[in-house]
Formats: sequence, structure tokens, C-alpha cells
Amino acid sequence: SQSDSLLDLLNLVCVPVGLVFFSLALLTFALCQWSPGVNNVARINLCISLLLAHLLFLLTQQFLSLIRPHQVLCTVISGVLHFLFLSGFVWMFIEAVLLFICVKNLSQISSKKREALSSGFLCVIGYTVPLVVVAVSVGLLPEGYGSEQ
Repeated sequence: SQSDSLLDLLNLVCVPVGLVFFSLALLTFALCQWSPGVNNVARINLCISLLLAHLLFLLTQQFLSLIRPHQVLCTVISGVLHFLFLSGFVWMFIEAVLLFICVKNLSQISSKKREALSSGFLCVIGYTVPLVVVAVSVGLLPEGYGSEQ
């Protein structure tokens, strides 16, 4: 494989900058509660998913020479990356649904909707849906994860 020095430089500069800003966003959402009615669970989990995905991507790029000979490790890393990026999309969808409910019921979210959208329920959805998609993908096409390239 030929190494592209510009791409390597961008990975070494831009991904860590993104990690810093994901960390700052995570700290902001975790430490600053503007209103007790505001649910930051989706935002926090979105930041965690994307932070871990970008960190794994950066570490994979840095240690590619050590990872490449081990096909199983390459397969596991690509499956975990798939899961983390999918969970980021699911958390964005959950945040959009929460925002829709908030805007639709500007006065007060009813207690029934509040119970149905508890933090635990959101976490189950936010991580189970991507896990099912990755499991089905692995089940249908196991050689699709990790390759010689």
C-alpha cells in the first residue's frame, strides 16, 4: 500500500482536534443542566459514541502495521467502528424525536410520554438497534468486515 502523506497529516491533526471538541461537548452536556426538564441523555451518548469511534479510528491508523497481520483483530475493529458510527446515527435520530416531542408540546411533556422516554429506555434503543444491525450484517456477510486492504 502506498502511503499518502497529506492524508496521514490530516488524520494526525484533524481527528485529535475533533476528539478535543467531542470531549468539551461531553463535559458541557454532562456538567451543565440548564433545566431539570431537559434530557441530555441522547446528546451525551451521541458524544460518547462519536468520541469512541474517532478515537478507535485514530488508534487504528497509528497502529495499522501491527493490526494488519491479524485478520481477526481487523475484523473486530471494523465491526466495532460500524457499531459506534451506527449508534451515533441512532442517537441523532433519538435527539430529533425528543426535539420533535418538545416542540410539539411546548407547554409540558405529558407524564406518559416522559415515562416512555426514560433514560434507560433510550439507552436500550440507542445501543440495541445498532447492535442488531451489526449482528445481522455479520451473520449475512461475515467476510464483509476486515479485508486485506
